[in-house]
Amino acid sequence: MSSAQSRDFLERILPEVRSGGARNIVELAKALRMPVETTRYKVKGILKRGLGVHASVDYNKFGLTHYYTRFHLTQRSKDNEKRFFQALSDSCYLTSFARSVTTNEFVCTFALPQTKGASSSLIHRLLRGLAEEKLIESHKVSDVTWKKPHMVQPEFFNLKKGLWQVDWMKLKKETFPQSRADEKEVLGGDFDDLDLMIARELEVDALARLSDIADSLKTTLNNIFYHFHKHITEGKLVEEFVIRWDGTPKQETMFVQFEFENLSYGEEKPVRAAVRKLPFLWSDAFSRDTGYYVGEAMVPSSHYLETLNFLSGTLGETSRKLRVLILDARSRQQLPLPAHLFKEKAWVFDPDSGIEQINAKLKK
Repeated sequence: MSSAQSRDFLERILPEVRSGGARNIVELAKALRMPVETTRYKVKGILKRGLGVHASVDYNKFGLTHYYTRFHLTQRSKDNEKRFFQALSDSCYLTSFARSVTTNEFVCTFALPQTKGASSSLIHRLLRGLAEEKLIESHKVSDVTWKKPHMVQPEFFNLKKGLWQVDWMKLKKETFPQSRADEKEVLGGDFDDLDLMIARELEVDALARLSDIADSLKTTLNNIFYHFHKHITEGKLVEEFVIRWDGTPKQETMFVQFEFENLSYGEEKPVRAAVRKLPFLWSDAFSRDTGYYVGEAMVPSSHYLETLNFLSGTLGETSRKLRVLILDARSRQQLPLPAHLFKEKAWVFDPDSGIEQINAKLKK
């Protein structure tokens, strides 16, 4: 298969993946008008080249709000690093963490329950309590109004070789992509325990068969089938399925977080449009209240300097607000929905109790 044919297949499969069509090879083959075995072979080829299918769960519809945080570990937490982060995951809604190789701080995300009035008070209480207990120091937190996933851009990925080949001059000349109209915070939604568990299973493996999910959750396939189609996909509890580049040993990578703070109304759209031009962007998020904007990308090491040159050249003076965090991919962990904290149709979280549990686990 030539490079042009490979790119054509990748471009054709994207709309099908977005709606969840890549989960069923037979249906995907019908949609693409290709033989089933040929389709299966090509999908396997995509996965072997560092591309992966991921389920983008809409946390807001599950009644959770995203927070981006940074903090340093104290010596006590460093000595018990694995148990510390496991405890944060078990009781405090931690959804990801990674160490910054430039500052040695940890960059984390949380998804805490939405509360009336002061929705951000829970995360501030949690971090302040962890600092008072000498578990973390120098903490900082930013909430976001929305968070969006992004697809790989096949135009700049040589699927046949499994390598990025970015024409940065061409990228600079392209018109900024239009902003998506649905970038708004959705406060809560209709879901039940089974919807939550299905979404969690899909976060772990977006291509998991519904029959396997039914076995795992000890329920019938018909029950899973109904909830998956009626609530997960039609109800957009999983906003969409995306293909993103996770990297391979063949092309060294750097997981990078691009942060902007205090963006003005006039600066926000150009920054967002420039970051979204990056072909290997995973996601971006924004806070309408504070002007905080963040993009996450798995950047090929060979394209890192060009990426920075592109952003600084495109944004001009606004690039002075850019903070670049290079995260250690080996230390990075992505955690699925904390379904175990949803009890009797409500999210349960007491920051003080969570801190006590963490202290108890670190004393063992």
